[in-house]
Amino acid sequence: MDKTETVTEKTTVEKAKETAAKTTATVKSGLQSAGRKLKNGVEAVTKNFRAAVRMGIALAATPVFIGLAALQAFVVRPLTGNQSVIPNLIYNASAKLIGLKIKFNAASAPVEKKKSTWYVANHLSNADFLSLGAKLDGTFAGKGDIMKWPVVSQMARALKYIGLRRSSEYNAESRAKLVKNFNDGQNAIMFPEGTTSDGSKVHLFRAALPSLLYGEAAVDKDKKEVKLEKDVVVQPVAIQVKTVNGKDATSDAALRDLYSMYNEENMLTRVWKRMQVREITVELTAMKPLNPKDFKDAKELMNKAALDIATVVNPGQTTFTKAEIPSQPQKPANDTAKKKPAAKKQTAKQKTAVAAKKS
Repeated sequence: MDKTETVTEKTTVEKAKETAAKTTATVKSGLQSAGRKLKNGVEAVTKNFRAAVRMGIALAATPVFIGLAALQAFVVRPLTGNQSVIPNLIYNASAKLIGLKIKFNAASAPVEKKKSTWYVANHLSNADFLSLGAKLDGTFAGKGDIMKWPVVSQMARALKYIGLRRSSEYNAESRAKLVKNFNDGQNAIMFPEGTTSDGSKVHLFRAALPSLLYGEAAVDKDKKEVKLEKDVVVQPVAIQVKTVNGKDATSDAALRDLYSMYNEENMLTRVWKRMQVREITVELTAMKPLNPKDFKDAKELMNKAALDIATVVNPGQTTFTKAEIPSQPQKPANDTAKKKPAAKKQTAKQKTAVAAKKS
């Protein structure tokens, strides 16, 4: 056998090995792809099954929750003055149903319980009502839209939810509702950003309603002024999504979105997607209560509250932008700018006459 034949044989063997390697790689890739598809399919079935089971439990529990809410509204609260025992039970049960684990940060300040307190928090999701409702005693103050939803509106009323109209022309009436709440000896819980966000930063805290702490007018529907009779402190509470299905979500927007879903407008879709998630851990950090007397006005007070919350949510953030509220018309950026009248064009004869005068 000469050298040419030996080289040819080696080349043939090498080609055969390459072909075998490529075939093996193709088969392996195909198996991996099939494995991924099978895994994704199984996960999809599992998630939908989990959501279906949870939804079934929720539907079965709804009449029970309504009954408990009625018991709270017409029996427990009037007789004992306790406004939190049954609502907290409902919030905790609902949180567990959708896989929410809610805990306080070890570095959290104690939750104020001895004074009338206005808890203010950043807003990530409708699920924030469960996250805070399960741990804080207070009346939620939020958008009045949900008072139009069947069943939800009845439960909201029983659980002392204050529905507020977002338009600024109703601010005085909204303040009156909050004043009455405090005068009745109840705490309040509010999201001053006015809308939800992705949780990566804190938006500007609006001060229109907290201005009642500085004597801003509060007027009921009969145009009768309502005076605040309580000394109220403000306690900021930071909400942060820590883990989703065991994975760290603090720096993962995609994971946080499984909790917030702030861009999802369809309520049923949002609920279904959240029901699919196995487990979400939400961490609350209460800050030191703020005394309104230590600040010159509501804007300064709310700015301090936002700064405190930002130390947890987005360390280093010192400025805040106002979030746009969906469904509320936004004023153009230049709507307050005075427009100068357009200069009139001079005709050729007018220009000649002006030139003649100057000469």
